Amino acid sequence: MRNLAILALCAGLIGCAAAPKMLWLRADGQRASDNPVLRTQFELDGTACLGERNKANLSGVTVTGGGLAGVAASIERSNAADTVQRGCMAEKGYLLVPEDQADAKQAELAAIAEQKRQQEAAAAAAQAKSRKPAPPTSKPAS
Repeated sequence: MRNLAILALCAGLIGCAAAPKMLWLRADGQRASDNPVLRTQFELDGTACLGERNKANLSGVTVTGGGLAGVAASIERSNAADTVQRGCMAEKGYLLVPEDQADAKQAELAAIAEQKRQQEAAAAAAQAKSRKPAPPTSKPAS
């Protein structure tokens, strides 16, 4: 049984080693590395979400019996904490993408953000146009 637990742990570690490196991108396509304000905001958001992840990881029942059930519970707990962190970062405007896809995804996000800005500007202009007061009408002299 102990050998089975060690085998499962090794398989899990091999799976982690094969996972691609992931990067956080801003959903608006801007590069935080080029802007100190955005970089600071990313650090603040990342720290807050890491705290949320840690709270999620610490909550719940801990399996202390060890063995395969303990390994499975640990993996499940870690996956749940990762999901909490991803959700928190998404709420703050970040997406987690594989490093080898980051440049293409960032360009896509920037294009989408620009399109959204254009649509919002057009909607604001249309709304402003519909709010214009009607020109005064002159009354005929009596």
